[in-house]
Amino acid sequence: MNSLIKFVLKNKLAVWLLTIIVAAAGVYSGTKMKLETIPDITVPIATVTTVYPGATPQQVADDISIPFEKAVNHLKGVSAVYSNSYQNASSLQIEFKYETDMKEAVSDIKEALEKVELPETAQKPTVDRVNINAFPVVALSVANKDQSIADLTKTTENYFVPKLEGVDGVASVTVSGQQVEKVELTYDQKKLAKYGLTEDTIKQYVQAMDTQVPLGMFQFKDEEQSVVVDGKMTTIKDLKNLEIPVTMQSASANAQAAQAQAQGAASAKAFQQTKPFVKLGELASIKVIGDVESVSRTNGQSAIAVQVVKSQEANTVDVVNDIKDEAKKFEKENKGMDIEVTLDQGQPIEDSVQTMLDKALFGAIFAVIIIMLFLRNVRSTIISIISIPMSLLIAVTVLKQMDISLNMMTLGAMTVAIGRVIDDSIVVVENIYRRIYLEDEKLHGRALIREATIEMFKPILSSTIVTIAVFLPLGLVGGMVGELFLPFGLTMAFALIASLIVAITIVPVLAHTLFKKELYGNKKTKKEEHGKLSRGYKRILSWVLDHKWTTSIISIVILVASLFLTPLVGFSFLPDD
Repeated sequence: MNSLIKFVLKNKLAVWLLTIIVAAAGVYSGTKMKLETIPDITVPIATVTTVYPGATPQQVADDISIPFEKAVNHLKGVSAVYSNSYQNASSLQIEFKYETDMKEAVSDIKEALEKVELPETAQKPTVDRVNINAFPVVALSVANKDQSIADLTKTTENYFVPKLEGVDGVASVTVSGQQVEKVELTYDQKKLAKYGLTEDTIKQYVQAMDTQVPLGMFQFKDEEQSVVVDGKMTTIKDLKNLEIPVTMQSASANAQAAQAQAQGAASAKAFQQTKPFVKLGELASIKVIGDVESVSRTNGQSAIAVQVVKSQEANTVDVVNDIKDEAKKFEKENKGMDIEVTLDQGQPIEDSVQTMLDKALFGAIFAVIIIMLFLRNVRSTIISIISIPMSLLIAVTVLKQMDISLNMMTLGAMTVAIGRVIDDSIVVVENIYRRIYLEDEKLHGRALIREATIEMFKPILSSTIVTIAVFLPLGLVGGMVGELFLPFGLTMAFALIASLIVAITIVPVLAHTLFKKELYGNKKTKKEEHGKLSRGYKRILSWVLDHKWTTSIISIVILVASLFLTPLVGFSFLPDD
């Protein structure tokens, strides 16, 4: 420590340059940090969704859900596996321990599922991570008085949505309230009864046809290509010509079969060959209709709702502002278009950050005023308050390197830290100032500042370590609460460590510069005088020391009483917004 203080006192220019560089880095990091409401919380849950057309829930469970459960149950970090089997689909939810790397976990899940042999008609499983921030950051209402809902749907889906999807940081864009083209089937109940069919049977068969089945590799002229049978129907004609298997369970069907059998085996065989299938167009009338699945209205007119979800690593404020800019541009380019913002997650964040910065600034100003009143020396006050911005800027720089966002936890920690980071500097400055005016002080110049700083190093080091030991464990609780409070604890720790570094480097250099006249000039002594505040505290301290038992009992009573008040405070994960 002695060598460090000697170095900074002999190389003041280097210290000033380093201070300017660190301050600039802190300002730059602060402007580039992501702005969020709460810290980015990783939920250790992955989901696996598999489509199995035409399968019953029991078939889905036997062929997909149970084999998948066995495949992922013993993966590293898995704590629980849940599955739900529905008609035509399987859904798995895999929970991991909180310290698990979810990117690696998803990769392990995909690798494990590839080893499971699926039925031919089952589609490839989709593996996703559960993201607590996967909700819309901005919602828009798109209306146009000059367009029908059908035309507005085409404009929104074909032109507006692609522009939003091209914005940097956008993960997905969903639309509701638009007109959707649907196929309406009106069944002929007599024909259904004639062929022994039901509406549910036909529905399941049509759904089962909408699948892709790979047939393997085949040789075509000079090259080999993969052949896939696609059962998806794209035209009404295809749907009308879809052949439905006939079960021939009705009385009329049985009579026809008996009649065919009475006419001879050949006639019966001909009947079976000509009537094993019936076209869907013979069973129902089919037509395309325009349908609105949900209704969205803005300012009394029909509208289409557009919701935007950002990617996990994107800055919420930047994405929201870019989306709003794109919406204004699209509104100007299209006559009659009216786009309103119905949900804005970015503005509250900007307001919160600005409020936090304003409060922090006011706190720093009041801290300066109070320090000035107590130290009663302008130069000592200037030296002390340098630690506030420097400590916070160093903390911001480290947070940016760790990819931690500015949110209510980190900003709250900075606000709390303002009252603490200045302590180390005040202690060092006060000790230097006191020793300068001691009657029996033999040292002067750099030697005095060095000894005064070293004298206070152990007390401020222990004080800093104790404070860090109070706040840092908040982030080590574990689970979601731990992830929420970890940025708070880290911000406090970085700011306090920075204040300690500032107190033993920048403060001695400033003291040597501002107190140069007193350090190298004629020796002056000042008699230490106690004011009214000190005299009042002395009387209280004397009474407390003379009445130890009374003081102890009062302290215990206050502690117990505060514990009984705890249930009245209430508990919540996050404050009401």
